[in-house]
Formats: sequence, C-alpha cells, structure tokens
Amino acid sequence: MRGVVLAGTAVTRPDCVGSLYRLEEGGAWEKVASIPADASVQAITPHPTEKDVVFAATRKGVFRSGDAGRTWAQLSAPTEGRQYWCVAINPDNPNLMFAGGGPPGFFRSEDGGETWQATRCDHPERFKITFGHSRAMKVAFHPTNPDILYSAVEINGLLVSTDGGDSWRAANNGVDHLSHVPELQNREVTDDDTEGMYDAHSVCTTKARPDTVFYGCRMGIFSTDDLGESLTDLEVRRFAPFRYTRDVRVSADDPRTLYACFSIASRSHAGAMYRSTDLGETWSRVDEAMTAKSTIMGFGVHAMDGRGVASVTRHGQVFHTTDGCATWAETQLPPDAGDAFCAAIL
Repeated sequence: MRGVVLAGTAVTRPDCVGSLYRLEEGGAWEKVASIPADASVQAITPHPTEKDVVFAATRKGVFRSGDAGRTWAQLSAPTEGRQYWCVAINPDNPNLMFAGGGPPGFFRSEDGGETWQATRCDHPERFKITFGHSRAMKVAFHPTNPDILYSAVEINGLLVSTDGGDSWRAANNGVDHLSHVPELQNREVTDDDTEGMYDAHSVCTTKARPDTVFYGCRMGIFSTDDLGESLTDLEVRRFAPFRYTRDVRVSADDPRTLYACFSIASRSHAGAMYRSTDLGETWSRVDEAMTAKSTIMGFGVHAMDGRGVASVTRHGQVFHTTDGCATWAETQLPPDAGDAFCAAIL
C-alpha cells in the first residue's frame, strides 16, 4: 500500500472546485490537472488487481488513471444528458464494468472501459424531488452468480438485474414494507413519510454470504436474501448514536468484515466510521480519535489490503489509516474545494 489518498469534490457554491484531489504521504493536497474543475467527482473506484489503475465517476463523464491518480483521461461513456455517480468493476472479471448515475441508468463495458453500451432500465421516478431526478449511487455484483447485480438509487430504492446487467427493474417490496414502520419513516425533500427508506446510497455483497445484499439508506443498513422481496433491519441504532448511512463496503482481507459511515443527515455536524466483523450483527466505532465536523459522505477501503481506509466529510476533512484503524491521520482539503463526496486509498 502506497498511502496515496484521493478525494472527490462537487461544484456546490460559486467559484468552488468540483474535481479530484490527490495526497501523497508527507505531502500536501493537489488538484489533478486532467479532470476539469467543474466536473464534480462523485465516486472513485480503484481497480481490484492493477494497483496503478483507478476510475472516477463525474457529472461530466467517466475518467481513468493509469498512474495512481496523477493523470487522467476521459473515457467514451456517453455524456449527453447523463451524470455518473458510480463505477463498479467485477472482481472476478475486471474487464467487465458498469457505470451508473442519473437519470437512473447504466452503461456496461466489457473491455476495461474502452467502449460502453447502454443497458435497459425501467425505473420511473417514485417521488417528485427538488433536485431534478434520482440517480444510481452504487452497483454490486453477486459474488457467485454473474447474472445477478444490484444497485442503490437515491430517493428511489433498490434495483436488480437478473440477466447480467442487460436490464434493470425496481425491487422495492421489502423497502416498501419497512417504509410504513413508524420508526423508519422520514421525509426531507418530499411530502411522503416513506421517503427515508427509499433514500438509498449504497449496496454491497460478500462471498461470506453470497445471496445477501446489504442496502444502506437514510434509515440505516438492511439486508435482503431474496432480491428485495423482504428486508431485514440490522438495527445499527443499537450501536451508533446516528444511523444515516452513506456507504457500506466489505474489507479486502476478510469477507465477514463490513465498514460503514454513519451520520445524522446529509448535512450535519457529526459522523463516524464503524466496523462489523460478523456481517452486520454487531458494530463498533473505529475512528474514535477523529472528530467529524460534518456528514461523512463517503469512504474507500483499499482494493487489496484491508488495513487501508480513507473517509471524507462534506466540508472537506479527510481521515485515513494504513494500519487497520489502529491510528488515523487527518487532513483538510483546500479552501476552494466544493463539498466532498468520495475518497479512496491506493
């Protein structure tokens, strides 16, 4: 592990930078020159086997670096009318990739990102929302069945594909059922109390439980073993003082270990990183020495070494560890950086 940290920001106020920043150990944050300052980087995805290769999903296209984030080139994924909020790489077949975003939809590459083809996505908007349209935030591959994929769609719930990503459909029976439970009801951008359960931010899968997908949303973390027909509440509120979940990921070293970032809301004054070593049954905080002053909007776990984790708050605090969360370093993005949404460690 090199300890190189990447962080992505978005254009969220006049004259701010919405691009990608890079930090080498012992150095200072530098904005990369080859991603435009108004691109708004929403996700950073390191390659699972090639340590120098990393992808960025932006509101102006998909970019790839072959030199650990120093320089970037835009790929051919279509940009007209599209924003990209995620890139997912199949760990068993790294040439197979999906890029998703808003409006909800996906493009597939079978050659490592050189060419992209549109897939079918039948997912009408459930709510009338103030920021335009919902967007696919994450994609997860079934660990053993190449036909099954999942996606979390912000303010629109869970999507599944059972034909290898050719087509996608809503799978919200379980979400809908729990959205009527009083303690899981919440509204922020609509007039509907079921909104909170549909505010999905993350999905992840693990070989330790292949048929399960973990679903992270505004109301916590949930799991389904039946393609979304039912959901089980992991009740993270038993272990953390807040449950707004922006991301959930699996450790590279242990398929039973999950990481998650919890906060109060999308805009708040607090947040923390938690870890579960028993597939979400119990959780404990792993960044006690750090104090997040705003919502933790994203984090990355090293693609090959589970000791590396990097997280970022909306207002630009970046925390990272290279020793399995025993110690953490804190840095601050430059003052002109827009709100931060994602981080990765290489």
